[in-house]
Amino acid sequence: MTSRKENDALGQKILDTAQSLFNQYGVEEVSMHQVAKTTGIGQGTLYRRFSSKSKICFTLMEAKIDRFIDELDVYLRSSGEELVALRLRTIMYRVVLLINEDLEMLRIMLIPARLEDARNTLDENPPFIYLRTQIQSLLEDAVERGEAKSLDPFVTSILLSTLPRADIILYLRDMGYSAEEVAEQYCRSFIDPLFIHT
Repeated sequence: MTSRKENDALGQKILDTAQSLFNQYGVEEVSMHQVAKTTGIGQGTLYRRFSSKSKICFTLMEAKIDRFIDELDVYLRSSGEELVALRLRTIMYRVVLLINEDLEMLRIMLIPARLEDARNTLDENPPFIYLRTQIQSLLEDAVERGEAKSLDPFVTSILLSTLPRADIILYLRDMGYSAEEVAEQYCRSFIDPLFIHT
């Protein structure tokens, strides 16, 4: 009988193999058969753990988002003396760059037929909840300090959290804009106007 530890190790081996193949060949070009063969397991074993390539992508993205959230927590704890506008700008800039890093993987995940298993409302989406809550807290702080214009922190936090979209970033990248240019334009268009002094 296989132990839980062995199952976890095999699951991680599959994910590491898939990530390596994605990095080498691109997400679109890698098949589930290739992931199984390179991992050294049968396709049945792979499909019992991950029913599709999009499931592998979701799992890889969840781990990356968890690390990203940890990094943001460290930044927020260490940047309390900075102007809120700068803190919010830094967070949203990083969000746009994070989305840009994995556009190909996100494209696989966002194909409507494959979204069925991952359909969540915003209220059930932990990364969205985390980001929205942090933004709302920063905006409330900015209003309290007199740094922000008159705004509703709750509604504004929802709008800011949902604006960085993978499809729009991909479109702009295809139009010739770098990820940094997209992030800068996002901040100029949606963050800077909220503050009295930026």
